[in-house]
Amino acid sequence: MTTLSQFPKPDAGQYSGRRKLFLVPTFAMYPGVEDEERGLLDRYWSEVRDHVHNLERSLGPVVRVYHESLFADGDDGMRLLEQLNPFGYSFISAMCQSTAELVVTEDRETVEEHFDWQRCLSIGLMSEAVRNAAVEGYRRTAQSRNEQVRERIDATLAEGETGSLFISEDHGVQFPADVQVFYVAPPALDALKRWLGERMRAGGG
Repeated sequence: MTTLSQFPKPDAGQYSGRRKLFLVPTFAMYPGVEDEERGLLDRYWSEVRDHVHNLERSLGPVVRVYHESLFADGDDGMRLLEQLNPFGYSFISAMCQSTAELVVTEDRETVEEHFDWQRCLSIGLMSEAVRNAAVEGYRRTAQSRNEQVRERIDATLAEGETGSLFISEDHGVQFPADVQVFYVAPPALDALKRWLGERMRAGGG
């Protein structure tokens, strides 16, 4: 994986004919986003847009857009995308109106089962047997989701094409060996992660 945090221009020649994927970290959103977090998120997505445009100038336009938890395409997919990623939506939708196609990235049934197991674990289960079942279900569906993301990218990103994957940093996707992954890490990423970390330690997340 190639990490490009200061917007350098990669040598396009060495990636000619290869499949390329821009990996953009996403963050789960909760009700009641604070003004400080909103400002950090706006800054982050502004820098992501600049970073991706810089990469496109060197490596070619993004023609496939993948997003975690996305189980629909077309108009339904765009509406789902707005729910999944309200702060990144305007940038991603602009890509899809320009050169990119929004690609179904995961299976709806698996995504919904995974989130249900996550909800079970979040409420604090009394029974060890039930808790173990929930942990196993959560791990199983997480692995299945990672495999689905990998398979969709492998099946739809053609030789020489460039795609962009929007996914949380703690993903476990193992990308195809012939896909060159560029990790999009603008300066605002560290500031956002520090703020979220401090919020979690303070018990606010």
